[in-house]
Amino acid sequence: MARNAKRPGERSHFGMKLIFRLAIVMFVIFCAVAFIKTQNSIIERKRELASLEEKVETMTAQNEELADIIGSNDIGRYMEKIAVEQNGYAYPDERRYYDTSHN
Repeated sequence: MARNAKRPGERSHFGMKLIFRLAIVMFVIFCAVAFIKTQNSIIERKRELASLEEKVETMTAQNEELADIIGSNDIGRYMEKIAVEQNGYAYPDERRYYDTSHN
C-alpha cells in the first residue's frame, strides 16, 4: 500500500510536466510556421529577382543601342526610331496593317 500512496507534491509535478510538454509543442508549431513563411518569402524574392534581372537585360540592350546611335553621330536615325516606336508615325508611302481580330 505504501507504493500507491501519493505524496502531496506529486500532483503539481504532473501539472508542470503537462505545461512543459504543451510549451514544447507550441514552440515546434511556431518554428514550423516561421519556416514556412520564410520559405514563401524566399520564393517571392527569387521571383522579384528574376523580374529585375530581365528588366536589367532589357535596359542594357537599350543603353547599348543608344550608345551606338550616339557614337555614330546619327541623330536622324535616333529621331526616326523614337517617332516610329513611341509615337506611331510612319512614312507617307508606308502601309501598316494591324491585327484587330483579337479585340
